[in-house]
Amino acid sequence: MVELTTLEGTNSSLLTEAWNRCWQGYFYEMFFTEENLRIWIGHGEIELKHSIALKEQGKIVGFTFLSQTGSDGWIAGTAIDPHYRGRKLFAPMLQAQIKLAHTLGLKRIYLEVLSDNYAQRTYQALGFRYVRDLHLFRLTPGVLNLDRARSPFTDFHREDLSIYFLARKKANFVPSWQRRAHYLKRYTSINAWLNSQETAGMLYAGAEGRILLDAWAAYDDSAQELLSSLNERDSGKFSLTNQPQDPITRILTFAGIRPSAILCEMVCEIND
Repeated sequence: MVELTTLEGTNSSLLTEAWNRCWQGYFYEMFFTEENLRIWIGHGEIELKHSIALKEQGKIVGFTFLSQTGSDGWIAGTAIDPHYRGRKLFAPMLQAQIKLAHTLGLKRIYLEVLSDNYAQRTYQALGFRYVRDLHLFRLTPGVLNLDRARSPFTDFHREDLSIYFLARKKANFVPSWQRRAHYLKRYTSINAWLNSQETAGMLYAGAEGRILLDAWAAYDDSAQELLSSLNERDSGKFSLTNQPQDPITRILTFAGIRPSAILCEMVCEIND
């Protein structure tokens, strides 16, 4: 018999084993070492006591991970053991997570799900509504060819984070959860770049400053400038994750580049 509880006090090695087992067969490669999972949970500020576990005889066979910032929550990951799928356990697990979020005083819960994932119907049945599409682009050298005579790489300059996020806000860029300022600021060795007009920017992290975390542009011409810069800076190999429909995705579409995957951002408004 299965039961619903929280993940509070779960041994890290058992949690890692459950994570890897439950993610089998999904689109993303989600294998984590125990240290990977510890870092991921810490960075996402996920509270295990606020996250749900689906168990049978003490064994974790499903879970949802919840992160909270103010009155907003984010389901950072949810999966069910392959042997327990198709048994109508997913909806009760999500219902338990929503109920727990309500007791925590949350007003909204966000999540992302692959556009072709059947789980969307379950989310909708539980009160989640579609917000927008988010695109995943993985570019390789030689794929992106922009018709621009002069490289704009030198037009981008290092800038303070506060100025970077203010410029992004003025550009009316609306980020997904993992690209909100509070989430991005948790990375170490962050360096922010803006163009001279402050109408496009990119954020990098990592010891060598080569991990692209964020990219945005206010207009098509600044998007082309940014993409040209990324193309030169990263030798044509870079990824854009959770990219909304914006000037950057528009320029990539004009260049004949399609996303590797499309996710749906969804939100559930929690009523008192």
